[in-house]
Amino acid sequence: MTNATAAIARTARRAWAAARADERGLTTVEYVIAAAIILVVLSAAILAWNNGLAAKIGELVRTLAAT
Repeated sequence: MTNATAAIARTARRAWAAARADERGLTTVEYVIAAAIILVVLSAAILAWNNGLAAKIGELVRTLAAT
């Protein structure tokens, strides 16, 4: 391993150790991931509800138009 490669490896190990030791950053990342998951699930539920509602409204319109 060359000196430059060894220096890069040492720097990467120090950065990784600092990132693991910093609990605040890890907690923030966890909150961001949890919020993203919640938003995706909520969006999917709203879209499914909206599609079902649109289908029922379309059915009602067809029923009213047939009479």
